[in-house]
Amino acid sequence: MATVIAVRDPTPASLEECVEALVTWGFDPGEEESLSHAANWLKRLGNDPHFLGDALVDMMAGLGGDAMDLPATQGAGINHIVLVPPERGNFTISAHIWPSLADHALRASAPEALGYGIVRDHNYDFLDLGYFGPGCEIDDYECDPETMAGWQGEPVMLTPLGRSRMETGSIVHYRAGRDFRCLHPPESLSVTLTLSHAHPSHCWRDHYVLERRRGRAGAFRIARVLGHGPSETFLRIAVALGGEEAQDLARRLGTSHPSDRMRIAAWRALASSARDREARDAVWREAEGAGNRVVAMVARRQRS
Repeated sequence: MATVIAVRDPTPASLEECVEALVTWGFDPGEEESLSHAANWLKRLGNDPHFLGDALVDMMAGLGGDAMDLPATQGAGINHIVLVPPERGNFTISAHIWPSLADHALRASAPEALGYGIVRDHNYDFLDLGYFGPGCEIDDYECDPETMAGWQGEPVMLTPLGRSRMETGSIVHYRAGRDFRCLHPPESLSVTLTLSHAHPSHCWRDHYVLERRRGRAGAFRIARVLGHGPSETFLRIAVALGGEEAQDLARRLGTSHPSDRMRIAAWRALASSARDREARDAVWREAEGAGNRVVAMVARRQRS
């Protein structure tokens, strides 16, 4: 389950001091000492009540660094500001602005665009720190990733862990692929600081948005599979514009790539370039028998 990490260090630290410490030590959320070290520095950063406001003023005045001019990353919403991109270490630091029901930002945007009301996980570990305001209410769930294949529409059972509030000063560790959550608007404007683990392998990990099913508590199905990157698009272009070599490459990727998502992308590329409906069905029939459970389920849905 998502873990609350107790840190009682009252001393503040600047953003640069926090970055230097994390660069020196690294950030490995699977190693207890490294996780504790990172949580302590995130807490010290959060102990400075002015740094984020100063950074936002500099950004709006055009004085901020390149990091704060970057768009939102890793599937974040429009209320996500990148403070430190993964250029100097295996982590990012960002801020999330959480408007309340009374704020115009929420009235002017769909709640889902801000991250509210969505049951989802992430394909990377991260630490969340309550920085300002009363904090969002959060419904927490836990999942055994071994029980999920990962195809859209798949029934999923989560373990409900209750509702909590992201209070100022609290730090919570969310694990990739295991901890799901659903955020609800805070009573008034709130802010969290997020320290996320960054690794090239994360782009091949799927993560999901779930929708509830009727029946017992914790019953969901996969509504969307997230995490798609440029490789899938490049493959579809190559198959559409290329010849037999591109077709052969797609078939090899469709049967042997370590990422289920890339296998599906390869079969989709082959199907989209098929000359007619019968040829497309032949592609999906071949995919269905290619020996991968997730691909087989997608292929079966395509054929039906």
